[in-house]
Amino acid sequence: MSRKTIAVLFGGVSVEHEISLVSSKFIIASLNPLKFALLPVFISKEGIWRRAIVENWNDGEPPALVPDSEIVPMLQGFSPGRFAEVVSGQIKKIFSVDTIFPVLHGTFGEDGAVQGLIDLMGVPCVGADLLGSSLCIDKIVSKIILRDSGIPVVPFFGFSKTEWRQGREEILSRAEKEISFPCFVKSSNLGSSVGVSKVSSAEVLTEAVNASFDFSERVIIERAVMNPREVEVSVMGNEEPRASIPGELFVKGDFYDYEKKYHDESTELRIPCDLNQRTQQRLRDLAVASYSALCCTGMARVDFLVDTDADQVFVSEINTIPGFTPISMYPKLWEASGLCVGEMLETLIALSEQRYASRKELRTDFSSPE
Repeated sequence: MSRKTIAVLFGGVSVEHEISLVSSKFIIASLNPLKFALLPVFISKEGIWRRAIVENWNDGEPPALVPDSEIVPMLQGFSPGRFAEVVSGQIKKIFSVDTIFPVLHGTFGEDGAVQGLIDLMGVPCVGADLLGSSLCIDKIVSKIILRDSGIPVVPFFGFSKTEWRQGREEILSRAEKEISFPCFVKSSNLGSSVGVSKVSSAEVLTEAVNASFDFSERVIIERAVMNPREVEVSVMGNEEPRASIPGELFVKGDFYDYEKKYHDESTELRIPCDLNQRTQQRLRDLAVASYSALCCTGMARVDFLVDTDADQVFVSEINTIPGFTPISMYPKLWEASGLCVGEMLETLIALSEQRYASRKELRTDFSSPE
């Protein structure tokens, strides 16, 4: 049986560029070379697409790149699922791929932008599609949908830069009255805890909001859960998603920030968590319900805040391209649930092909059926 060719997109125009490098290296190393051939495509911070050389790729460094060439995605009008390698304006080589695996955390990768491009290319895309990606990347929109679906979230509200400039005092007053302190201030469309501040008083709230606006055009303020337990659940599937066992993070300090997620070895992952079985099942049920409410497909990691003193569970956020670093929860939770990394990646690829086949069955014209 011939191998399927998988294009892995990584890097990207995002503040989470460096995390994408670590995740993609893990995925590339974990794909079975007997079943899959690879086209590794590195996207620079300037948005240039290049073919990467992943053999002898050193940890913590960008991969080597094929010199003097760029990769250009060919849209469906030409030929489905193809990339052209261009040198000095001339096509050097055509690559035909069966599936594209975007490993692009954050802006222009996890927000639906690249998923729309892949749709235009006419090829299966691993993970969430354009709709699910765009809903989940925005913390304000996703929390509104979850809240209106009866899924528990902490009190919150969001606002734009224009609203902040024109009504700062009103927003500050609303935060104090409706949210109270401590609270979290977050950029609305980033992951990896970028643009996030924990605020303990009104005096520093303005500074935190301005800092979040450095990364996003909209900001969300949400109530902090006192003494929370941070629990995560991995979800996989299309129409019939399934959830992994829950795992818990034990973090030193105030919250699970960027440094603790990717560089602080003191953070402990406990899989499975030691919550009672009733709470664990509730978390799994809420993970699947959240996944479905936000139109997710393929994969996502659902993050929870658990207040065991008050017996309350809150959905914090959903990540449609979760981390795939060696210490990331998504693959570890599936491994603890009986699915090894290689099998998990094969399943994700199969799910993308299944969704693509279903879409191909839909009509795209108004002519009368024969």
